[in-house]
Amino acid sequence: MSEPDDAQAASAIFEISTTVNAACPTLWQQAREACAKALDQGHAFAVVLREADALADEGLLADEDCQRAARYRRSRDRNNFILGRTLVHHLVRPPNASAPCVFSFGRNGKPFLPGCAAFNLSHSDDWIACVVSHRILVGIDVETFQHLRNYLDLLAMTTHPAERCIIDQATAARRLALFKRCWTRKEAVLKATGMGLSDDLCSIDVQLDESEPVLGSPAYLRILDLPVDDDRISISLALDARVLGIAVMFVH
Repeated sequence: MSEPDDAQAASAIFEISTTVNAACPTLWQQAREACAKALDQGHAFAVVLREADALADEGLLADEDCQRAARYRRSRDRNNFILGRTLVHHLVRPPNASAPCVFSFGRNGKPFLPGCAAFNLSHSDDWIACVVSHRILVGIDVETFQHLRNYLDLLAMTTHPAERCIIDQATAARRLALFKRCWTRKEAVLKATGMGLSDDLCSIDVQLDESEPVLGSPAYLRILDLPVDDDRISISLALDARVLGIAVMFVH
């Protein structure tokens, strides 16, 4: 693997913002300014929302997205779709853009806005997250695992041999947390690269024994786990390893 030496030495510095209340009238302005500052400094930016349904703005959707939103049967899924589009409007689009977002789609359907920074979205139940970066390789996954029954049934079909070894050797109390980390890290990698879940998950090693691993395959990526004050939640990011760090804003 031939990459710049300074990329290997770069440290992923978390700049965790003070938690912002979703009712704050200047929320989007604060988020936009924080995002712009992070990108200008060579960082990525992530915002994590919880129980923020009131922020979903259907008026920002293009007609095709309004139709897509209407097809969701569950109100939670519909609201998360609209909230995701709302996040992209406020964080990624040029300032003062008024027309609805019209998305383009890359390989495996990954959305992007031509001429704008790269972004990725993830949601699970009442959590939703968006990451923005000037580098195309960017992915995020948030999981509540509310519907997870027996994770042991999933190990054989989802884990690399090295990951399985680490999980098997951990204490019983630690194994589930390691599986959750493995799952969200792997999802973030797949989303960053545009790979689908049909690809061989067992071929990807997200190096569970490393806190901020840098992967050489399937792409040159740095993996980060966001700190969350809830051990039921797991949030992981996969960023182009040349990105210097990330600034994060939590909104409740």
